[in-house]
Amino acid sequence: MMADWVPCQISLDPQSGRILDTARGILIGLRRCRSEAAFQELLVAAQRHRVPDKSPETFNAALAAARHEWGRLLAEPMALPC
Repeated sequence: MMADWVPCQISLDPQSGRILDTARGILIGLRRCRSEAAFQELLVAAQRHRVPDKSPETFNAALAAARHEWGRLLAEPMALPC
């Protein structure tokens, strides 16, 4: 069923690294989880949504996946620290 699908790879492009670090930081802040857990969540979500690597469609696919995965979480009001 998924034999022709290859899991996405982490790009070595510096811009991609900054985007990944930002996404990981957002998850750490929202979920109050460790860096490794946030990275794993991002990786699993990318695989689940079949986000392509190094493709013109990568950004749009990643954006759609993020909205699907974390849209509700991002829409919730956050309690700011005093």
